[in-house]
Amino acid sequence: MSRLATTGITLFFFALGVAFVPAAQAKKIAAYPSPNLRVASNETTISFRGVKPSALGRVIVRGSRSGRHGGRIRAHSDRQGASFIPKRNFFFKERVTVTLKKHTFYGVKPGKRSYSFSTGLLRPKGWRDEPQVPPQGATPPEWTTYKSFPLKVPKATVNIDKPGATDGDIFYAPRTNGPIIVDSTGELIYYRPGQRVTDFRKQFYLGKPVLTWWRRAQVGQYVESNYAIANSSYKVIKRFESGNGYTSDPHEFSMASRDTAFVNGFRTVVMDLSAYGGLKQTPVMDNVAQELDLRTGQVIWEWHSLGNIRVPETYMPIPKKITRPFDYFHLNSIERDKDGNMLLSARHTRALYKVNRLTGKVMWRMGGKESDFKLGKGMNFAYQHDFRRHPDGTYSILDNGAAGGPLKTVSKVTKGQIFRINEKTKTTRLIQNYIHPTRFLAPSQGNTQVLPNGNVFVGWGPRKNCTEFAPDGETLYDIEYSAVAVTYRCYRDPWTGSPAASAIGVKSEKSGSASRVWVSWNGDTRVRTWRVLAGGANLAFAGEVPRDGFETVIPVTGQPARFRLVGLDANGKVLGRSKINQLGKLTR
Repeated sequence: MSRLATTGITLFFFALGVAFVPAAQAKKIAAYPSPNLRVASNETTISFRGVKPSALGRVIVRGSRSGRHGGRIRAHSDRQGASFIPKRNFFFKERVTVTLKKHTFYGVKPGKRSYSFSTGLLRPKGWRDEPQVPPQGATPPEWTTYKSFPLKVPKATVNIDKPGATDGDIFYAPRTNGPIIVDSTGELIYYRPGQRVTDFRKQFYLGKPVLTWWRRAQVGQYVESNYAIANSSYKVIKRFESGNGYTSDPHEFSMASRDTAFVNGFRTVVMDLSAYGGLKQTPVMDNVAQELDLRTGQVIWEWHSLGNIRVPETYMPIPKKITRPFDYFHLNSIERDKDGNMLLSARHTRALYKVNRLTGKVMWRMGGKESDFKLGKGMNFAYQHDFRRHPDGTYSILDNGAAGGPLKTVSKVTKGQIFRINEKTKTTRLIQNYIHPTRFLAPSQGNTQVLPNGNVFVGWGPRKNCTEFAPDGETLYDIEYSAVAVTYRCYRDPWTGSPAASAIGVKSEKSGSASRVWVSWNGDTRVRTWRVLAGGANLAFAGEVPRDGFETVIPVTGQPARFRLVGLDANGKVLGRSKINQLGKLTR
């Protein structure tokens, strides 16, 4: 009889016999990788959802070439499922059969207690060199710099600011600079140069506001990518990768619940595309959508483009020679719909998809070559990004309308779109377009964020603007940043930063018979007053001044040898003290 240890979050599996369980007691559960998937990772775990871990029962896993696999069962943190973690990897290109003695599966014949998936044949993983982000950030065409923070920070210029715009801060991350937060005036709040970061934004993890991003970094001759969560002190509290051995992709990292996240990964699979005019052995990119349990690191939902979306649905030319993996799908957003099923956006098929969460089957396609919908007037979208559902029942995308290269331009302007979907009649109705006042075309990247007050904030990808609109489409706010590279998405949200005191920068100089001190605290939003302590061996009070933006300059009587700056909040509470600064020096 099987035995499951019920103490702790990890339940150890023993491959022993178990008594017959009547069919009436069987429960239908979801399993990932999904039934009949043909391109699973050889490093995959197997996730079961919709069952208490203690009620999972005996699990039998057998590879057609690798044989029987032992392993352990690890419970998901919500206790609504568990993952089987094999002791060893599966072989490439083999069929894996999973059997449960107590339960049946979605996506197979009724009453069947086993299902199969296959692992793919992979192109050998080849790392490539990639230019590092300079430690100080790339020099932008225009920049702002500070005495106490002597970096070339990409300049932010507010072009439009009308009544009705929200007062949230703006989050963006030019690829060769790093993550940046500015306030509504364009004044710097936070800059972390030297990191190639994508999808930098505020989210909530375990009920607390955090910063999240995807990061790519070169380590020697290798390239690594992962996701990160940082607290309000800018300290990374969690770093993780896509599950089951897939490469972490930059296009999506959104919190799915208090402690789970949607991410997308990818892996290259060798496929025969000769039927479509291609090669018999073509490396094709399989896009993988996942929901990860961040407490345990386990995959609790997984979906693959290959096996669900046919390669001919792409608008990309089928390659005649191998230069790089063929990205036929290009998944760029993952969202849960109101009924619990999944919404996906794919740029290279120009389509939006609804996917059954339990079986992985496509429920409908919107747009593209095989659309199930009649699109409403004004909704001929293409190469879109950021498919989202909103509490009022509407949906949004960023309709790029173009993609450059060999792909056809469909629209004259890029636009954020809000629309409604009628799944019964398979029709859509456009509610509002959001178009930049200069009516430009942004052929890649971007997002459409619906703010709590109903306003809409749009990031334009290669057009280096972030724009807020009223619900009726009136432009209320527009900010433009100067950088060599673009930001993938822009967001607007209120943020409270409380960095460590070690982030306080101080620069002092002689000024005639007196002195001046410059002070900044990278990432702080709470300081309202700066207090100056000055002197020789002993420091004494030398004045207080209101904070004046990112950097405050303070005149000081005489020429004291040493300074210390103290940040106070609105109530006079001490928030942090700088290191001792020597006259004429920079302290950071």
